[in-house]
Amino acid sequence: MRALLRTQLRLALGVCLTFAVLLGGLPMLFVLQPSVSEVHVLGLPLPWLVLGVLVYPALIAGAWFYVRAAERNEQDFVELVERS
Repeated sequence: MRALLRTQLRLALGVCLTFAVLLGGLPMLFVLQPSVSEVHVLGLPLPWLVLGVLVYPALIAGAWFYVRAAERNEQDFVELVERS
């Protein structure tokens, strides 16, 4: 059971860290590269578009990945227990 908990924790921390780096890195990108901030797409500044709209599909995809991987870990654990 401890191995399953460690695996699930590692997965959760990995997904959270990935999003923290990506979402935390975007504002830094816009500050460090002002030319990127000046780009407009469909009349909206790129930072607004990315942080206000495009982040949500990425979060949904990350959540979908997490659930699939967590279920796979649990299934592997069940198979291991049944073999014992």
